[in-house]
Amino acid sequence: MNYTFIGDIHAAADDLAVLLQAAAVKNNRLIFLGDYIDGSATRTGSSQPDALAPLAVLDLVMARVQQHHDVALLGNHDDFWLQTAAGDDLSYQTWRLNGGSRTWRQLGIHSNRPLVIAAALNQPPLARYTKFLAQLPLTWQTDRILALHAGLDWRYPLDQQVRDDILWIRDDYYYDDQQQWHRNLTKKVIVTGHTPVQTMTDTGAGFIKMQADAHDIPRYLIDGGSRSGAEDGGISALTLDEQGNVVAMHRVIQQQLIEVL
Repeated sequence: MNYTFIGDIHAAADDLAVLLQAAAVKNNRLIFLGDYIDGSATRTGSSQPDALAPLAVLDLVMARVQQHHDVALLGNHDDFWLQTAAGDDLSYQTWRLNGGSRTWRQLGIHSNRPLVIAAALNQPPLARYTKFLAQLPLTWQTDRILALHAGLDWRYPLDQQVRDDILWIRDDYYYDDQQQWHRNLTKKVIVTGHTPVQTMTDTGAGFIKMQADAHDIPRYLIDGGSRSGAEDGGISALTLDEQGNVVAMHRVIQQQLIEVL
């Protein structure tokens, strides 16, 4: 079996629909890396706004999980939803500053008051999405592959990781003390999202392969900058075989499927 890992979607339901219809991924098991909501409609170099449809994204992901036994992981933006629904004020404030106000309107919530938002997230029609997000795992793994939203704190084994690091970590996962790629201290190929690759490279490939040297087990960052405002922002999909070898790499940008590898 091949596994296709799908990076941050951020409300790009139109691009996700194109990807899910692609012959290259149809027979694979899909692993979604989180961040299904909260996107920007503006794109550098374009005067036409991109569509934002967070509930349509969640509907597509939920259908894949329920009907095809695919896997959806929790992202930090999805956690904003969960923690705000639970009444956590810090999460509400952070969400508000990171796309929340825009997303609430798309969810049909026309208020910025935390109690009103929490109530709406816990009542129909949104309650079923809250319930879905609440049962999402933080990690997925096989004997050869590990997937999670953001990364790991290398000081601790997987079973001792702090939840916030799995959802939020960046530089301490990517780099060592010399600002070179950190060596992969697990024995597994690791696939993450969370950080748009455009903030780290201008290759336009939609993913980054990280290796300390030729003998280091690779790590892949596949947040393709979907609805991030990047000119070439889109959804990235990396397909690996059961041994963790790269089979294919695809991107969907403005509803156009692009084969990268």
